[in-house]
Amino acid sequence: ENDRPLSSRYHITSTTTTMNNEPNSLIDQANFSLDTAKADLDLHEAELEAAQSRYNDAKSRYDDAMQRFLEADLLRVCRWNQMYHKFVQWKEDHNGDTIVQTTKNSSDDVKKLAKWVQNQRVFYKYYINGDTKHIKQHRITALDNLGFVWNVFENQWNANFEELKQYYAEKKTFEVPKRQNSKLATFVLTMRNAMKKRNEGIVVQKDVTLTEERIDKLNSINFHWGLKRPPRKQKAPAINMLTGYDQQYQLLASFKEEYGHLKVSKMLQEWVKGESEPSNKEYKRLPAFVAAIKKEHDAYREGKPSILNEERVEQLTALGIKWKKPLNEPRQNTRSKEEDPNRETRKRRKTDDEAGDSAYEATAVNI
Repeated sequence: ENDRPLSSRYHITSTTTTMNNEPNSLIDQANFSLDTAKADLDLHEAELEAAQSRYNDAKSRYDDAMQRFLEADLLRVCRWNQMYHKFVQWKEDHNGDTIVQTTKNSSDDVKKLAKWVQNQRVFYKYYINGDTKHIKQHRITALDNLGFVWNVFENQWNANFEELKQYYAEKKTFEVPKRQNSKLATFVLTMRNAMKKRNEGIVVQKDVTLTEERIDKLNSINFHWGLKRPPRKQKAPAINMLTGYDQQYQLLASFKEEYGHLKVSKMLQEWVKGESEPSNKEYKRLPAFVAAIKKEHDAYREGKPSILNEERVEQLTALGIKWKKPLNEPRQNTRSKEEDPNRETRKRRKTDDEAGDSAYEATAVNI
């Protein structure tokens, strides 16, 4: 090494020193970049916090202004405001109800209020689809403040879901006896049938029975989609049609001779209600027999295996059994439109309905 020229020895030493200092320089640069980024981040966080504060202040002032506007607007004299205040009163008088369901005994005022509520739901659907001329945002807000139910079906589904969730928490099962809770049992069955159709690829247009959101909610409580239970024992048939036809026919003939008709189902209802008593308790089996022979007659007419033959069909027809007419057979009312005595009345009603619809549409736009 000492024999080498000085310039050569200096070059090697300089190169070695530079290589040893290079990693330290890169680390210093990285630390500097990191410190700069942290300073920028702190600055941006401060700016974001200031912007959020300004937004909150502006939103608070907007909400206050909107509230004052709502209060002032609801004092105006107009039909919408009149119905709104009636709705408020209804909610106070009916334990917070916002559905407003009617019955055949409901008063005209209640029916008008229910129609108004239904219209708001329709107008809201228009609104969220871009048609804003029927209802404005401030009126939507006013109804929201009252807990207005915009989608009755969704509200009912959520209520059923919460009830099922509570039932499972108490019973540790989703098998709801229909006798115990018919509504909840029907809800469970409907959900399972909808999932079955979904798995089989049966999709009904606009079917919202089982959306992805609802599936997720049901899965969140570990809902059992399939019901596995031992098969039920087959009940013994009420009538042995192969061996008991002649006996049941004689019983039916005896019934007609005594009562003068074959309205066996109507008589059975009277017997069940206790309004009368059959002279022969076996008469109570006749409704099942009549229903069975009518099904057998359908099979006979279609050329399928049946216990009926031509002789028996003539025998039952002569007794007074009324068979269901084929779909391709003309009905009794085959008169023309000109021969219809109520044609003008129906035509006038149709004209009045169309005029009423036009008036309603104009009123809806004004609202």
